[in-house]
Amino acid sequence: MTSLVAGRGNLRLVPTIHLTAPRRRNPVSLIERLELWADRRRERRALLRCPDSLLKDVGLSRADALREAEKPFWID
Repeated sequence: MTSLVAGRGNLRLVPTIHLTAPRRRNPVSLIERLELWADRRRERRALLRCPDSLLKDVGLSRADALREAEKPFWID
């Protein structure tokens, strides 16, 4: 399937990408949920400490990193 996309003064057909929602992790116990939340917080804080060159390597901007780090740990 393709979609019509407007570009620099012209129209073109591009393949349509269907994105699916990420698979939900279902912690079984309270301990697993607390570990998941701690991991999220640690990873988001580490993202803030990454240099711009590393963020660029993984396809993120500084704004993306800030937006992710500002999320509460309980939100996926």
